Parts: sequence; C-alpha cells; structure tokens
Amino acid sequence: MKTNQLTSALIALTLTTVGVGVVSCDKWIETPPPNELLVDSAINNADDLQRLLNSSYNELANTFGGFAQMMSEMQSDNLSLPNNNDLKELYNHNVLFFNSTCGGFYASLYRVIFRANFVQDNMSRVALSQSDQDRMNGEIKFIRAFCHFTAVRMFAQPYGSTTDNLHPGIAIVTSASTKPQPRKSVKEAYEQIIADASEAANLLPASNGNYANKDAAKALLAHVNFQMGQYSVAAALASEIINSGNYQFTDTTNLYTAKASSEYIFKIVSTSASDKRSGGFTDNYAPGNPTCQVDKAFYASIKDTSDLRVKMLTVVNAGAQNEFIKTEAFNAPYFDVPLLHLTQMYLIRAESLAKSGGDLTVAVDDINKIIDRAYTNDNRKLSSSATADQIITETRFQRRIELMFSGDRTNEIKRLGAIEGQNLYVRGHAWNCPGFVLQFPITEKTTIFEINPTGGCN
Repeated sequence: MKTNQLTSALIALTLTTVGVGVVSCDKWIETPPPNELLVDSAINNADDLQRLLNSSYNELANTFGGFAQMMSEMQSDNLSLPNNNDLKELYNHNVLFFNSTCGGFYASLYRVIFRANFVQDNMSRVALSQSDQDRMNGEIKFIRAFCHFTAVRMFAQPYGSTTDNLHPGIAIVTSASTKPQPRKSVKEAYEQIIADASEAANLLPASNGNYANKDAAKALLAHVNFQMGQYSVAAALASEIINSGNYQFTDTTNLYTAKASSEYIFKIVSTSASDKRSGGFTDNYAPGNPTCQVDKAFYASIKDTSDLRVKMLTVVNAGAQNEFIKTEAFNAPYFDVPLLHLTQMYLIRAESLAKSGGDLTVAVDDINKIIDRAYTNDNRKLSSSATADQIITETRFQRRIELMFSGDRTNEIKRLGAIEGQNLYVRGHAWNCPGFVLQFPITEKTTIFEINPTGGCN
C-alpha cells in the first residue's frame, strides 16, 4: 500500500485525549477497536473539540521542545560532528531517504497539521460561540502556518533562490483529507503561510493563556517576512510586538530559564520532570558527553571573556585529544521552550530598519539592548551615529550568538545566500547545494510528489 504525508504521517491520528483512532489508509474503520471511538461518538460538544485541538498542541510540543531546533542546527556551522549516524547525514548535508530520524521529523510536522485540520473540518459538528469559533480557527491557522513555515525552510530551497520562487516546495495541507498531495512551489507555500498567519492575527484574542494569541501570529509573520527579505513589513510587525508593552526585556542571557519568561510570546510548556517537553534540548545538549557539541571554529570566533553568553559554554578535557565544547544552557531538569520571543523581535527590527532605510536611532537602541545585557563592558556598543552597514554587521554577529542552538543559524545562512546574495559555505558546501535541504522519506515519492535530488552536495 503506497503511503505519503497524508497516510503515513497524517492518518496516524491517535488522539488519546478523546480516544479517536484511525487505522485505514483511506477511510475510517467501521468497527472501533476496544477503548476507541469513532468521530460521531467522540465529538459531541465544545470540550471534545477543544481536547482534539489540544492534541495538536501536544504534538507541536513533542516536535518543538528542542528536537526541531536540533535538526536545523545540525546543518549549520554551530555544531561539531555528532556521534549519531542519522544526524551525521544532516551534518554532512547528505540526508538519505531512509533516514528514520529525518523521516520521523517530517511526519511529526504533518501530524501537527493534520490534527489541527481535523478540528477545522469537524467544527460544524458542535455548537460554538462566535468567540470560541474565531479563537479555534485562529489557533488552527497559526499552528498550520508555523509547521508549514518550518517544513518549507527545511525541505525546500529557500525563498529567493530563484527569481520567481516557483522551485519545488512542500505539500500544503489545509484539510484533513487523506488523498495524496503534490508539492507546491515555494511561492505558493509562502502565500499560504502568510494567509494563514494573517488570518490568525485577525481571529485570535489578545490573551489566550499558554495557547497562540494575536501577538504570536504577528511575531510569526515578522519571521516569515524577514526570511523573505520583506524588511519594511518585518520591522513594522516587530515594532507592534515591542511597542505593545506586553513583553519585558530581561537581564538574563539564558532565554531557557524562568527568569526570561516575560519575553515569551509563544512557548512550549513543561510542567514537571515527568512532563519534560524540553527533552529535545536536555537529551541532546546536557549530558556529560552530549550528542550536540559546539563547533571549535565557531567557539574561537566568539570567544570573549566579557561575553556572558560565551561563559555558558564549557571546554571539556581542554588540550586533550578528546576535547569538546558543550553548553550549560539546558542543564535544568525541565523548562519552558520559547518559540517566539522579544529578543527575536529586537534582532529582526534592528536589521530590518537598517536594510529598509528606517530609523537607525531605533535600530541602534535595539541592538545595544542586547549588547548591554550580554557583555560586562561597553566595548561593542554602537554609537548613536552608526551607519546602516555597521548596524547590520553587528546585528548579524549578535544574532548568531543570541540564537545559537535555537535552529536559527541554518535559516540565516539561507536568507543571506538567497536574499542578500552572499556566497556562504558550510563545511565546503554552498548554501544552495542540493544537500542543504532535508530529504523527504521515500514513502513520499509518488507520481505527483517528487522527492529532493539525492547525492548531497558533492
């Protein structure tokens, strides 16, 4: 039986919160297994629908509690060669279509999307107030935009790598249909992402607990437009978040601590050691000899005794043949994981203003906030008369250190290559070589879905 993103990844909708089970490739089972219910029995009221939506957040938490970030980071020049064979393929920019870690990551993104779409397609089954209907629709579109944005940046060549952006992108899934879907162009993918995130910003409430709210959708749109090189739009969106007063810039250089929570716009919540949604970070970065270790050349380029962020990096077995460098940022048993936060908005606004001819005074103030927090002296602070080029150079330097381990660096390399025209290489591989995108699982290959070229960057 042929499978693809809508059968292997999506139809596996084991929604344990309400007991809905799907085991067929193309239709609901006619007789439910023990302890499982069909849709007609499972969705009876608004609470049932909310639990289904929560299951999408649950899958989002499992995917973005450090695992998705690590998958992206592994392709960058921030980390050294891992001891895991699947991750070595990412590191070497030659992911094969039988790579189970990469395949599992791809499936998890589309499980999140499928679960959100499933709620969307079944909302008419129950009576909802207009406010609940708007909120749920907004959350669905935010989740869908967030995951599609992640997928298109990691499984397709970046926006701007062709003049018309009609190069192959990803499957764009907007309903819970189990029919195979073709790859849309990168242009179409970004259009759908912007449409979903924009509608989410209109529908979501200003406050929504631990779930997506209006600011989260705006922050996502700021990221999307920044990746596209739409700098004036990105700056305006980031300014809305910054100027709202809803978030407070903190004095901690570790954004993965409770002290930084006033910066969080959208986060993955960990409630205890038994509900450790931050496991993708702790499992891969915290052990004594972790899978994810800091690249030595990167460390040498940022080594500065006055930088408090660098002080969170530890050289283990210094001078020995088995010397390595690890981060101490993820040593807590569990912690919340910020996916969208205020520091990102300052970095986006600073560079975007400088790129688009905006107010350089604001841009200087933005980046100096980060510099003031990071360093024990003022040596790197920009003067009030700094030029646009000086702001851009300093912001990009600070961005790499501030967001290291968050998965940002690979996307930054692609933006600088595709949008800014820089000839960037990682381990001798150009930013747009075939292996710099992840490979789809072989089960994705159909007559309407062509997987990425094989052979890595050689």
